[in-house]
Amino acid sequence: MGIKKDSSYKYLVMISQLGISVIVPIGLMILVGKGLDYFFHTGNVGVIICAILGVLAGLRNLYVIPMRINENAQKMNQKNTEEDKDENEND
Repeated sequence: MGIKKDSSYKYLVMISQLGISVIVPIGLMILVGKGLDYFFHTGNVGVIICAILGVLAGLRNLYVIPMRINENAQKMNQKNTEEDKDENEND
């Protein structure tokens, strides 16, 4: 087997995934904060606290997702290297 060529769609998907994984926690936490403020009548304290937590979660995702992608790429590279080595030994 050979190494598969990367398509440009793969990179578009990675960038989209990063953007969504940052925006979604922030938006959800703001909604949760608004719900908590409405329920407990606390003004905007819940929104501020939950927005900060959402930003932290988004930043964590911004760090974790590329690390996972890099780890998977290294595993694939190692697998391809081993397959090429096995093919060369069989020849």
